[in-house]
Amino acid sequence: MKIMAFVGSPRKNSNVDTLMDKVIEGVKSKTDVEVEKIYLYSADIKNCNGCGLCSPLMGNRDCPIDDDMPGILNRMIEAEAYVFGTPNHVHTMSSAMTNFWARLQPLGKMEVIRDDSGKIIGGKSKPLIMGKKAVMVVSQGDFSPSASALLLRVLDSNIKDFQLKKIGEVFSTGNLEKAQVKNNENDLNLAFTFGQRLAGG
Repeated sequence: MKIMAFVGSPRKNSNVDTLMDKVIEGVKSKTDVEVEKIYLYSADIKNCNGCGLCSPLMGNRDCPIDDDMPGILNRMIEAEAYVFGTPNHVHTMSSAMTNFWARLQPLGKMEVIRDDSGKIIGGKSKPLIMGKKAVMVVSQGDFSPSASALLLRVLDSNIKDFQLKKIGEVFSTGNLEKAQVKNNENDLNLAFTFGQRLAGG
């Protein structure tokens, strides 16, 4: 099995990273797996500039930005599953994770639907990664789950847009200090379980 894990936290070996490692550990407990972990803050992933070339109105062309993303997109097509991890930053995803989803748009392959006069009346898509499995990992310092309501909704919407199969959501609260989640047995076990489910076990 080949999975890709995208760490949207600027802190390595902290709460998000720890939970994602636990998901990966769960996968490994069920099957042989090749894991590629990408730290979004360290990778050469430039900001989306909204040029629209990847949109159907511009012919669904390849992104012209010269960085690591073309290779990442190709490997995502080959992978079977993904783990997306982000901390809560101002009630939503981190800036790196937000930009990452924007840069995934070339995989969306949206097609516009026009009426007889040429007016756009709708659209449909067949994402190049549709049907692949995904686990979401979210960590926040706040103890109130409602603090991540927007974040979870945004992640869910993107998962649905790309027609991914959501296996589970690891949502961990009260992580005020770096790597504090290592003491949270319940959340670590949940991450491990979702990893097992990601493997199909």
